[in-house]
Amino acid sequence: MKLLIVGGGLAGTSLAHHLLKRGVDFEIIDNGNNVSSTVAGGILNPLVFRRMTLSWRLDELLPFAYNYYHELEALFGCELLKFVPIRRLFASEQERGYWEKKQSQEAFQAYMHIQTEFDKNFPSSLNTFGTGVVKQSGFVEAAKYIEYNLNYFEQLGKLKRESVDFSQMDPETGSYKGKTYDYIVFCEGKDMCYNPWFGYLPMQQTKGEVLTIQSSEIDESESLNRKCFMMPIGNQQFRVGSTYDWDQDNVEITEKGRDTIVENLKSVTDAPFTIVNQIAGVRPTVKDRRPFLGKHATYPKLAIGNGLGTKGYMIAPLIMFELMEYLLDGKELDKEVDIRRFDKL
Repeated sequence: MKLLIVGGGLAGTSLAHHLLKRGVDFEIIDNGNNVSSTVAGGILNPLVFRRMTLSWRLDELLPFAYNYYHELEALFGCELLKFVPIRRLFASEQERGYWEKKQSQEAFQAYMHIQTEFDKNFPSSLNTFGTGVVKQSGFVEAAKYIEYNLNYFEQLGKLKRESVDFSQMDPETGSYKGKTYDYIVFCEGKDMCYNPWFGYLPMQQTKGEVLTIQSSEIDESESLNRKCFMMPIGNQQFRVGSTYDWDQDNVEITEKGRDTIVENLKSVTDAPFTIVNQIAGVRPTVKDRRPFLGKHATYPKLAIGNGLGTKGYMIAPLIMFELMEYLLDGKELDKEVDIRRFDKL
């Protein structure tokens, strides 16, 4: 069996590692345009703060992700994953009430610290409604993850740095440039919109901008969150984001994006800082916030693994493992991610 993976971002490389462990042959083609996987915050956050709910399939996805990244750290001989508690500054009395109600419930105890007097009276002029601290949170160094993975697969002779040419692809036979594959799997991120076979799926290109700031007066022991995230990345630097600019396919940094992030940053800190860097990426956003997995209805040799969204670094390892099992073993996909949910569109 042999697969062709189109796209060497988070989705494509996750699938590739699973195939490698199974001993399945594959090739990756990547155009170097990983503007979502590289720019992403890479945050692993167990909670959805709006109503203090647990992230989708959390008890399966999070431990699988941690094991996956630890294995890659051992393979590459570098640190990719950093554990950093997230302190949520509550945005309302209602949000505070959600936390206080759920923090003692069994399902939440592994992910929420019981609020202390320090948390309630967190020493910040911006602490209006109290704070709560998330357990088992952290982040993956996204740019390093992509760099190490692409170099690794290139050294194995399994990666070609080139753009896909759809005119040289036969969807019926699963062939590309004269080679025939059991499956061609599209993991193109935001470029899925231009795919002639999967472009019908309802995905938005959502541009996001992120700042790197530096400050000697901000605590580096935790990440702060309200209206934005402020994540310590070492050397008194912090990554801060992000913006949401719908239906935009460009990575140009803007004054508007910078000003929006700076304004949102005022909701978590009033410490002085300097801006070190500003970058932009384009997310593949799905309205129902579930990935796209499955085979094309007419051309079953074509498959897709895309639309990982804002929590991509947490869900990708297991989701792409499940895609592999679906393709190789015929195991059914979770109905929430199966692209057949859009058959009536």
